[in-house]
Amino acid sequence: MFYRKSPVRGRLGAVLAAAVIMVSGIESGEGIRMVEAAQETEYADVSEYERLDELYRDYFRFGVACEAISHWNDRNKEIGNPAKEELIGTVFNSITCGNEMKPAYNFDPESESLVGFNPAAKEMLDWAVRHDMGVRGHTLLWHSQVNPAIFAKDFQAYADGELTNSDSAELDEDCLVDRETLLERLKTYIYGVMEYTYQNGYARNIYAWDVVNEAADENNEDGLRRSYWYKIIGPDYLYYAFLYAREAETVYARQYAALYGLDAGTDDLSEIMPKLFYNDYNEWFEDRSDKIVKFLTQDPWNENHAKVNSEVIAPDGDGTIYGDGLLDGIGMQGHLTDAQDIDQYMRALEKYSAAVDEVHITELDVGCSRTDETAWYYQAEFYHEFFAGLIEAVEGGAKLTSVTVWGLTDDASWRVDANPLLFYGNLDKKPAFDAVVLAAKGEAFDMTVAETLQEAGDLLINFEPYVEDGAVKNVELREAGILGRGTGHQAVLKLAQKTNHTEGAAIGFALQVSRKEQDAGMKFDVSRYAGKTITVTMHVMTEDKVIRMGLDTGSDAVLVETDSAEEWTALSARCTIPEDVRAAYIYLETDGAADFYVDDISVVCGDDGEGEALTEEAETAQPQQSMQENAADGSERAADRPETGKSDRALVVIVAAVVVCAAAGIAFLRKRK
Repeated sequence: MFYRKSPVRGRLGAVLAAAVIMVSGIESGEGIRMVEAAQETEYADVSEYERLDELYRDYFRFGVACEAISHWNDRNKEIGNPAKEELIGTVFNSITCGNEMKPAYNFDPESESLVGFNPAAKEMLDWAVRHDMGVRGHTLLWHSQVNPAIFAKDFQAYADGELTNSDSAELDEDCLVDRETLLERLKTYIYGVMEYTYQNGYARNIYAWDVVNEAADENNEDGLRRSYWYKIIGPDYLYYAFLYAREAETVYARQYAALYGLDAGTDDLSEIMPKLFYNDYNEWFEDRSDKIVKFLTQDPWNENHAKVNSEVIAPDGDGTIYGDGLLDGIGMQGHLTDAQDIDQYMRALEKYSAAVDEVHITELDVGCSRTDETAWYYQAEFYHEFFAGLIEAVEGGAKLTSVTVWGLTDDASWRVDANPLLFYGNLDKKPAFDAVVLAAKGEAFDMTVAETLQEAGDLLINFEPYVEDGAVKNVELREAGILGRGTGHQAVLKLAQKTNHTEGAAIGFALQVSRKEQDAGMKFDVSRYAGKTITVTMHVMTEDKVIRMGLDTGSDAVLVETDSAEEWTALSARCTIPEDVRAAYIYLETDGAADFYVDDISVVCGDDGEGEALTEEAETAQPQQSMQENAADGSERAADRPETGKSDRALVVIVAAVVVCAAAGIAFLRKRK
């Protein structure tokens, strides 16, 4: 449950229903309903929506990632839902299978070709053929979503002596195959997937393949992630993956040319030979982009063609992946937020355009940086500036040929908490969609945001269930301003039962932050406190040794850092939120990747605060409800955590170091004229 001393707007959807954003064609209350089941949803009429593929025809393809209902048995997916299929066919001219074509769902160790093609992927490709829709193949090789059996002797992967199919398991050394065996399996799988697409009539629709996905790690000198592909084959696995893909499409384009009405001896077969791409995330960071360009275009993996030769290798090639004619382009994923620096992204686009023949933006989504009433406005503004920037870049010589938005509707997005896409769950277009249309037409961003934020006051979030209108409810994390944080795969945020810091809680709830990467964490939106000095206190429990709490207003500032233990640690700091800040968060991070728990988050306004946590006794809001354990519907028990005591470690207070972030020190987006 959370309490406020001053009345502050709660649920974002309810606020939006009050017509916060004034946009032509957007009526009060439109687009805020979430899909519970596709067959029960009253969808918007999409037939008159403007076609993004036509508006951007002179610049690039415009695509969308989607998934099949049959793959997940989830009615909220797209292919198999006629209303969502109509929207895709109306607005876009390209699709990417969000998961269905990944190795985990197509690898079959019992098949001679090592391929057991996913029926859901076939369903999606058949749909693309029927609707004359382009397809980006995603992906042939990845360290994630791969069956570890491909790395193991007799296709039996062991971790700590136990059979495993986990893509994140640390495999036993004695079960791993040697370099030559894995190279042969890699070749067999790539050839198998390629042949399937040719012999089943998909080659004319598949215009690109992400051959290798997310191989970069800028923290290593050579820029490469230490995956099992790397550990067993060596860093040149990259070269071989692209070699096998180029060979396969060359062989099968000739073999199946007649199926596509072509003559292998006389016709140009390029229309049934997809472009080959390398795809990665965080691709706009300079150190990462430098490493990517280096291992694709500068490192001579096959110097003088001494390791391997093939008819598909350019005779005058320099031994690099690009120089030997094996790579056509680079994919920039583009998982952004509306507070990021567009110019930085455009500089990376220009860098990649100078290095290779084509660039695709493969997985674009723009998370809302705010959870208050202004969220849609700032997101729409960013989308407008971003696409206006892309048009400017293409007109200036950037080799961008395709843009794919990573998902159709907010409620089905992998970043659902960030609402990053162009359509609401009922298929109503968002202000972001209208902004993308405006950019294509060269029209100025003319949307406005109402000044509706009420005075923000003291706040306590203790995550306990509460009763409202006679019903037991749990805290809605996004409503409370609590989001995931990180530049890669996000943490999973959920309410954990029986693990809590709150004194006297009848059931006991806390926020559980589950992650696989150190970079993933949580953040708490304090944007509404712009211009105020606040004291923020959070109670944290983790197995990691160090916890940091910081302020993020476009650039990070650590407020307090302390050693941790497997008991609740109180972190508290006072800071000033810049008056003209676009978005501000208090974030938590640790020195490891263990789960951590957060409870009793408090905000106290005023310059004279001493870092003391707000208590329920100090509140005048609705009191805490006493409930039985089974009253909190949907709550989950925290895994592998004993119920903890209530003894805090020493309260860490940073009062002397008041953080004031001057406006000049904040990275704002450049306004485009």
